[in-house]
Amino acid sequence: MKFITVFSRKICVLAVLLMASFFTATAADFMVDSISYNIIGENEVEVTSRGNPRYRGEVVIPATVVNDGITYHVTRIGAYAFSSCQELTLVDIPEGVTEFGTYAFYNSPRLEYVEFPNSLVTIGKFAFYMCWGIKGFYITRNVAEIVAPAFSACPNIEYFMCSPMNTHFQVVDGALYTKDMTVLLAYPPASLATSFDIPGTVTVIHNNALNYSVNLTQVTIPESVTWVGHGAFRECDGLTSLVFPDGITHIGASGFSDCDNLTYIHLPASLDTICNNLGGNLTGTLEELVIPRNVSYIDNYAFNEASGIKSIIVEDGSRLTSTGNMIFYKCTGLETCILPNSLKTVGGEILGNCYSLKNVHLGDSITSLGRSTFWECTSLEELEVAGTIPEIQNLVVRCTSLKRVKIGDRNSTPGVTLIGNCGIDECPQLEYLELGANLDSLSMGAINNLDNLKVFICWAPVPPKTDAYWHSFRPYPQYLSTALYVPKASLEAYRTTGDWVNFKNIYAIEDVGDVDGDGNIAIGDVAALVDLLITGEIDRAAYCDVNLDGNVTIADVTALIDLLLGSN
Repeated sequence: MKFITVFSRKICVLAVLLMASFFTATAADFMVDSISYNIIGENEVEVTSRGNPRYRGEVVIPATVVNDGITYHVTRIGAYAFSSCQELTLVDIPEGVTEFGTYAFYNSPRLEYVEFPNSLVTIGKFAFYMCWGIKGFYITRNVAEIVAPAFSACPNIEYFMCSPMNTHFQVVDGALYTKDMTVLLAYPPASLATSFDIPGTVTVIHNNALNYSVNLTQVTIPESVTWVGHGAFRECDGLTSLVFPDGITHIGASGFSDCDNLTYIHLPASLDTICNNLGGNLTGTLEELVIPRNVSYIDNYAFNEASGIKSIIVEDGSRLTSTGNMIFYKCTGLETCILPNSLKTVGGEILGNCYSLKNVHLGDSITSLGRSTFWECTSLEELEVAGTIPEIQNLVVRCTSLKRVKIGDRNSTPGVTLIGNCGIDECPQLEYLELGANLDSLSMGAINNLDNLKVFICWAPVPPKTDAYWHSFRPYPQYLSTALYVPKASLEAYRTTGDWVNFKNIYAIEDVGDVDGDGNIAIGDVAALVDLLITGEIDRAAYCDVNLDGNVTIADVTALIDLLLGSN
């Protein structure tokens, strides 16, 4: 099942977090009949972890236990007591136990049955997390606290039942609620029902409430709901659409991640933050994902590996100002991503490995851009980055279809001042590169492996500093036929400074269009260019390439006429 692979990615992290707790739990005060205990009060003990070997088979816990002549009452199943007991099948719990601690039965996959005593009051957080063998739970009459998600990642639960005498909880149509029906705590994921209408009294859908409910094809969320916990709809593979009503202010991390067949998602207008991994690993085809205008922050991995999303659009009037890392990483089906001009801070690798990306707009107000923004965006052909970002690292790497890149322009102040190592790297089809006026320096290997680069424009009036030892251009520019265009007043400086001296062909950008070489761009240059095209004898080719595409064609005549008419 898919949930096993999903959890396997989290086990290493969980192991680190839980390791200290395991070591603490194994330091039992005493052991009787192979069951370990800790003294927690006068004549009271809790069952604790036995360490290795762990509990196996059927374990019967006595109501009282004697150690050193003292009789103790067993009142609690301690935190992690039966965690990761791979061979445990049944635990018989006596009356007198009032609490199941945090992770009490965590990751005991063969555990089939735990009978709750009537004395039980508290079920701790993740108490039965990943107990894949359990088919159902009966909530006894005195249970007053269930720390959700107590029953998370138990995909084979078929039913919940609750004592009618319980004054805190109730079960309606198989789902577990608080007594007042305002909080949905848990839905039985192995239920055969295909639709579920959440009652209109519910205001909170708790953490992991419907996770792994693979048979559900339709869930109706009422307008009364204002808060949705983390993992609430995770791995609900049968769902094809999710409509979160406007009014919901929070959808927790992994809220609907790993839902294989979602083709439509409506995010509420009231949402302020998109949480971590909210819609990760969505493989169903979503033609368009709309980010509501009130969202101001998108957290790390928000739609990480959501390969089914084709287009991401942010509503007009957006308040989005910042993002975490890898928010759209490996969205391999993503073709269009339009981010708003309100965006200022962008995390790393936000569009890395988006192999289908063709149309992108980052916004014009970004002041901080993380590394590897377009790593291996192999379908991207053109990219324009506004001139407000001070530093770029690994901007485009292995973008094998990329032909044109523009970073800033002749007026980009403030703008990009530094292009770091491998800023533009391994883009074999790149023909046109334009860098803005504010550029101050290029790190070692800042511009690498652009073997097909034909036109390179640098508007910086002072030649940007290059790395004196490792060099900023690889391979060295003298091995390329690139035409480098720079401001006319800086022409000599470029020809005598740093790595720039290695360019064989350096031209004044202001002279482009001066076909006849008389120092002016006039109607005579149009006639001269037409004559050159007719005869095939192209002189001053760098200045004849008016549209700067690396070739001299009839299109340059049109570009020259537009230049004379003031169109550009």
